[in-house]
Amino acid sequence: MTLSIDTLLAGPRGRRLCLEVLRLVPDGPEARDAAWAVSWAAQALDENSGRMVSIAGDAASFTEPEVSPAEAAAALARVPIPELSEAFLFTALSLAVDLATYWQPPFGEDVLAATEDLRPVLERVASAVAGAPVIEWWGSGVELDTQAMVRWENSPASTRSPEELSAQWRNEQVAEETSFARQIGDVRLSGSWWSTPSFALPRSTRARGTAGPVGLTLVEDSWGWTSARVRPIAAPDGDVIEIDGPESWAALCRRHPFPVTASRRNVWGWATGREGMWVQPDWAAVAGEAAGVHLSVNGYLSTAGRVIDLGDLGASTVAGWGPDETFWFSPVEHSAPEQEWVRDGDTWTRA
Repeated sequence: MTLSIDTLLAGPRGRRLCLEVLRLVPDGPEARDAAWAVSWAAQALDENSGRMVSIAGDAASFTEPEVSPAEAAAALARVPIPELSEAFLFTALSLAVDLATYWQPPFGEDVLAATEDLRPVLERVASAVAGAPVIEWWGSGVELDTQAMVRWENSPASTRSPEELSAQWRNEQVAEETSFARQIGDVRLSGSWWSTPSFALPRSTRARGTAGPVGLTLVEDSWGWTSARVRPIAAPDGDVIEIDGPESWAALCRRHPFPVTASRRNVWGWATGREGMWVQPDWAAVAGEAAGVHLSVNGYLSTAGRVIDLGDLGASTVAGWGPDETFWFSPVEHSAPEQEWVRDGDTWTRA
């Protein structure tokens, strides 16, 4: 899928990317005013806003400013679009990814970014992002020659075959749906929120020069890891299914539907505001037709967290994936020794 203004702003993560571009503008009067306005406008829209605590002074005399989405939009409109270098856009992308949540209502900033008031402001950013030459790889398919797996800190590597893991995934999903169906009336009950294949399967992303695999940085709701083991792999032979937008995800769900209404009804309802039947792909069935499945960056930005209508089947969403991530249903071979990587601030380097 080619990234356009409409496809970028149709997805919650695409909108958040555009908002983060403006929030990353170097400090100045316009940036400070916009940061203040966005913060208070988002606070009013956030269902999980928490409580304001006063460190000093008279808390009783403090009144939270009332900032409307229109006022936040006006402040953001005065912020100039910065030079969209590859490093700058990658930072904005990593923020949009890290702030993804699918087990609770969206953050106030995400609600704000979806308002009609912010649409014109984000359109000018989306136009600049879509036209930036440095994002050409965001729309590409899996890059077979540069794949690498990431193993966080001391997490053990799986020793089970992909075939076993896919079969186990289906059995666990059936059991989970059966268990949650017994408690269908509990509107507070949380559950699994991801729509991925088994996390124990081999997973990889492309490596980009000295920065290492993008999977080191593009992680949803990251846990703040400071070390990782990276293993270059030789991609297995066979077809790789490409998820490059909502249409390809919908086609996969229709071809191999797996109902997950019982387990996802609350978490995806909170995240999207939609009630009804939910479906995701039957990954054990998908494993029978392909060696892997890849989610491009463009596919992620336009699809992750978005309600994807499936007609009589209900709806689906992409949750729990990292941009450019490939899940492999076939065994992978290591092509080089495992490497140790460490993080200093926001930068990963090979130890």
